[in-house]
Amino acid sequence: MRYVLKDLIIDTEVRAVRRNDSALKLPDLSFDLLMSLIERAPKPLSNPEIAKRAWRVDHVSDQTISQRITLLRKALDDDPKNPIYIRTIRGKGYAILGPVTRIEHEDFRDTRWFSGVHNLVAVAAALVVMVGAGVLFWNARGFVQEHEAIAEHATPRNSAEILIERARAQLGLHQSRETDRAITMLREALAEAPHSFDARLMLSFALSTKATKFNGDKPEEQEAEAIARALISEQPDNSKTWSALAYSLGAQGRMDESLPAYQRAYQLNPRDASALSSAAYIFLLQGDLQQALMLEMKAKRSGGNSRYAEIQIFQILELIEHPAADAWRVKALSLNPEQVVVLQEIARSHLRQGNPMAALKILDQAKGEDRLAPQILQLRGRANIYLGRVAEARKILGEAGWRGEYDLAAIDALSGRNALANSFFSAEKLAMIESDPDPESRIKLAEIKSAQGKTDHAVQLLTQAVSLGWRDVNWLRQSPYLGELISSDKGRVIQQRIERELEAQRILIAGTDGLEQFLGA
Repeated sequence: MRYVLKDLIIDTEVRAVRRNDSALKLPDLSFDLLMSLIERAPKPLSNPEIAKRAWRVDHVSDQTISQRITLLRKALDDDPKNPIYIRTIRGKGYAILGPVTRIEHEDFRDTRWFSGVHNLVAVAAALVVMVGAGVLFWNARGFVQEHEAIAEHATPRNSAEILIERARAQLGLHQSRETDRAITMLREALAEAPHSFDARLMLSFALSTKATKFNGDKPEEQEAEAIARALISEQPDNSKTWSALAYSLGAQGRMDESLPAYQRAYQLNPRDASALSSAAYIFLLQGDLQQALMLEMKAKRSGGNSRYAEIQIFQILELIEHPAADAWRVKALSLNPEQVVVLQEIARSHLRQGNPMAALKILDQAKGEDRLAPQILQLRGRANIYLGRVAEARKILGEAGWRGEYDLAAIDALSGRNALANSFFSAEKLAMIESDPDPESRIKLAEIKSAQGKTDHAVQLLTQAVSLGWRDVNWLRQSPYLGELISSDKGRVIQQRIERELEAQRILIAGTDGLEQFLGA
C-alpha cells in the first residue's frame, strides 16, 4: 500500500518515504509514528493513542513522544513553526496537515518507483533468490542463545510467530542492518499480535542493542525501558524481563540502576550467563576488576553463553598487564570475528599502545554496514589524528555523528577555535554529565579542556573519572590532547593514583581462589 501526502510518497511494504527522487531516512519508530498519524488523518491523535499505535504499549511519557515528533519533523524537513505535514493541536495531540491519498499498488505507475516491466521481473527474481537463501540460512542457523535472544519456541503457527523467529535470527547476526530489520519485523509482529510477550521482550532487547552498539536514539532507549517495565509487571519472576530492563538502563548510562536488575535476573535464573557477563561489564566500568572477573568466571562455568565475555576478560587483563591477556584477545577475535564490539576494543588496545596503524588494520575487518558504525568511525578518525592526518580525521569524525564530536571539538580547540568545545559545557549538558556515572564522558571532556589550555579544569575532570572507576592509564598517556598535562606534576599524581588502584586489583585477583587457574585456561 502507498500513500501520497503532498510531495511525499509513503510505501508501507518497504517502509520507505520518498520526496521526488530522494529517499528520506526514517527510523522504524518514526515511520510507525508517521503511519499512525496518516491512518488517522485528518483527525488528531492524542499522546495515549500514539503510545498504543506507534509504540504498542499502554503508556509512553509525553516528553518521549514530543522528542519522537521532533525527530520525525526533522527527517521530513518540517518546520514546527510553519508546518507543512504535521501540526500540533493544543490539548488534542498531533495531526496530519492536508489530504492523504491512498493508492493501491496495481494502480501505481510512477517511474520514480519503477523503471519498467523488465526491472520488475528482475526484482521479483532477485527476491525469490533472497527469500530462498534466507530460508536456508534460517534452517541452518537455528535459535540464537545469547543476550539479545529469547527463549526457544515450538514451530511457529502463525505469521506473527514466524516474524519473531526471523527477527531472532537477524539479531543473532549482531550487525547494524540486521538489527534494524529485526526491529521492523518485531513491529510488524506486534501489529498482528499486540500482546505478544515474546515480540515485546525481543523488541526491548533489539532497541537496547541498537542504542548500545549501533547509535540508536534516546526515544528508542526509553521505549526499550518502558517495554521491559511493562513486561516485569506481567511476569515479575521471569529472569529475561529483568535482563531486558537492565540492558535498557545500561544503554541509557544508568549503571547503578542496571546492576541490581542484572543481579535479579541471575537470582531468578543462575544459568543466565549473559546477565552475569553484563553485570561484570558494569563492575569493569566502575573499576572493580576482581569482581568483574569473578562474575565472568561464574558465567563461563554456568554452562550458559555470553558473546562478549572473552573481550571483556581481555580488557580487564590488559589493564592489569596480566600475562594471559593476549590469549583472551585471540580467543575473543576467533569466537566473534568481525563483530563491532570486539573490533573496537582491540583497536582501542592498539591505540593505547601507540600503534594507530594496527588499530586501522583491525577496524578494516568490519564488514558491510558495520564499517560505518559510529564507534568504528570514531576510532578510525582518532587513529588518523595519531598519524597527523587531521583533514582525513575531520572527515571521518564528521560521519561518526555525536561520537565524533568530542574529538572534533578537541581538534578545533587545539587550533584556537572554541565554539564546538564550549557547546559541551552548557548548563544543560553539564547537568547531564553530572548524572552520568560513565567515567569515559569525563575523559572526553578533560581532553577538550586540555586542548583549550584549561589545565585545572581538565585535572578536575580526570580526577572525577578516576573516582568513578577509570583505570586505563595508558589511554591517558597516549591521548593526542593530554600529552603535556599527563606528564606534568598534576598528571603524574593522577597516574600514580590509577597505578595504586590497579595494584590493589592485582592483589585481589591473585588471592581469589580458582581465578588464576580460570584465566590461564
